[in-house]
Amino acid sequence: MGKYRGARAGALALALGLFALGLFPAQAVGEESPYLEKSWLLWDDLVDPSWNPEEVFKDLRINEMSDNDPRAEEVVAEFLNRWNQAPINPGMNGRKIKIPGFVVPLDFEDSEIKEFFLVPFFGACIHVPPPPPNQIIYVQAQEPIRGLEAMEVVWVYGKIKAEKFETDMGNAGYTLPADRVELYREGG
Repeated sequence: MGKYRGARAGALALALGLFALGLFPAQAVGEESPYLEKSWLLWDDLVDPSWNPEEVFKDLRINEMSDNDPRAEEVVAEFLNRWNQAPINPGMNGRKIKIPGFVVPLDFEDSEIKEFFLVPFFGACIHVPPPPPNQIIYVQAQEPIRGLEAMEVVWVYGKIKAEKFETDMGNAGYTLPADRVELYREGG
């Protein structure tokens, strides 16, 4: 746990701040035309509406500690435990969506990616800690995607499932068998 000391507490606060901003929208889509701009969602719409991310910090007293405080490891462990319990929004289950995000490859073979995490901000899952599970989507492409790079921004289309997927890179609260994956362009 020594690797989480010092500047890592700042990284945790930064990650929470980026998460709370909901920088990238997700597009809910209608049944009659699967990918029309019907209504826009933010990444934080994937979070259970009753969850307050600030509660993760409740009673941890981070502001009372210095970087070399011996209690820091204990506090970081408790923070990560709470962070990993972040609930998903069950109302998203089974919805056809179009969502942009950054690619974190889980398999990479011969310049092709078939499985990856989709995350809301650059560097997620590469830097410690990963976003909470309700901000990670495990994507399975129908066919291997050639030429896709780590941290490239893409649109992913498909029906999202409230289904966990766990790896060493992070824990996804959702899975998304992708109908389509394309490079991000503003406006979709």
